[in-house]
Amino acid sequence: MHITHVVKSIGYFLAISLFSLSASSQSLRIGFIDYPPHISFDVALEKKPLYQYMNSVLLPIGFDTEYVKLPRERAAIELFKGRIDILLPVSLDDSTLKTLTSPIFHSVPGLCFKKENFIPILSAAHRFNELTIGVPLGIPLVLTLTNSSAKIIPLKGENAISRGIEMIQRGRFDAFYHPSPSKVYHRKNPFYKEVACSYFHGYSTPIYVAVSKSMPTQKFNLINNAYQKALVKKSYEYYFARRK
Repeated sequence: MHITHVVKSIGYFLAISLFSLSASSQSLRIGFIDYPPHISFDVALEKKPLYQYMNSVLLPIGFDTEYVKLPRERAAIELFKGRIDILLPVSLDDSTLKTLTSPIFHSVPGLCFKKENFIPILSAAHRFNELTIGVPLGIPLVLTLTNSSAKIIPLKGENAISRGIEMIQRGRFDAFYHPSPSKVYHRKNPFYKEVACSYFHGYSTPIYVAVSKSMPTQKFNLINNAYQKALVKKSYEYYFARRK
């Protein structure tokens, strides 16, 4: 019995060791989309909360990780072609995306204005009829805005959200559609004296971590299990709200 127990223990140890070595010998290429305040391409990725949280989830697993910044219009293509393994943050407006099991956070979209043009209530579509509104390419619009006669200008590139804020400051746009404007208007933001944002209350969009469909099942399960455990221990939304 004792010898059998020892043999089983050695076998278990070797299996775990081989599995860890297998994981560490694999690489993960992770793409980020500009999505302030969670990810902002105006500063180093390492300083943004979503990067920090995902890195804390993936680092203990033992993968060799590489992080890349991607323009919104190219990001999904890179994922579909298998050039990246993971992409975030994404909404499920594209039903072909494969994601980790649970959303990483929820966002409430809104419009940002120069303060003198601020519209506090965003429930009446006719208020937007004469407005030119910038929208980051690929971000789904709420029905209130879709049903209006606003002139919608899509913005491409890595820093679409930051450029949208700049365009309203310069008077090129009347408003800018922001997927999650919760941190645009506050005293630590240099824009706060000139910009004010409103929310489309009643709209809450779950935001996910997408994965390549070509990812092997064992690899997906390893990542997804670590991710689910991290959410239970400390959700990203809690981490984001409590960070200094």
